[in-house]
This record gives sequence, C-alpha cells and structure tokens, in this order.
Amino acid sequence: MRVHPLLLVLLLLPALGQPAFARSILTEQNDAASARDAYGDAISKLDDIRQKIKSQQELVNREQEKLKQYQADEVQAQQDLETKKSTFEQKSKTLDNAWKQRNDY
Repeated sequence: MRVHPLLLVLLLLPALGQPAFARSILTEQNDAASARDAYGDAISKLDDIRQKIKSQQELVNREQEKLKQYQADEVQAQQDLETKKSTFEQKSKTLDNAWKQRNDY
C-alpha cells in the first residue's frame, strides 16, 4: 500500500510541531517560575523592611519615654538644687553672723 506524499506530510506535521510547542511552554514555565520567585523575594524584602520599621519605631518610643523621664528628673533636680542652694545660703549667713558675733566679743 502506497501512502500519498501529501497525506504523509499532513500526518507528520502535528508530530513535528509538538517539540517546538513543548519548548515554548517550557520557556513560559521557566519565565513564570522566575517571575514567581522574584515576586516572593519582593514580598520577603517588603516584610523585612516593615519589621525593621516596626522594631525601630518601638525603640524610638522607648527612647522618647526615657527622654521624658530624664526631663522630669531634670526639673526635680533643678528644684532640689534651688532648695539646697537657699538652705546653704541661709546656713552660710548664720555661720558668718556667728563668726562676726564671736569676733566682736
């Protein structure tokens, strides 16, 4: 039985086209996988940066609280200094008067 050459070409044409089509899908699969990996990396990077921002904000908040406490402590220390300065000046005057009275005798 003899097969007509045109029929043979028509039968072989789909078989010849499949490897090219398969390669095209493989390329698309690789491209899609690369894009997926890049997307995942971008998500990870964004999550990492957001975590760093959160940690830094928490640190800033703690440091601001420390600063407020130091400022309150400074006000208290300044008031204490003024009180002790006043007491010292009074005691010094009292001592000076005592020395003056002693020397006057």
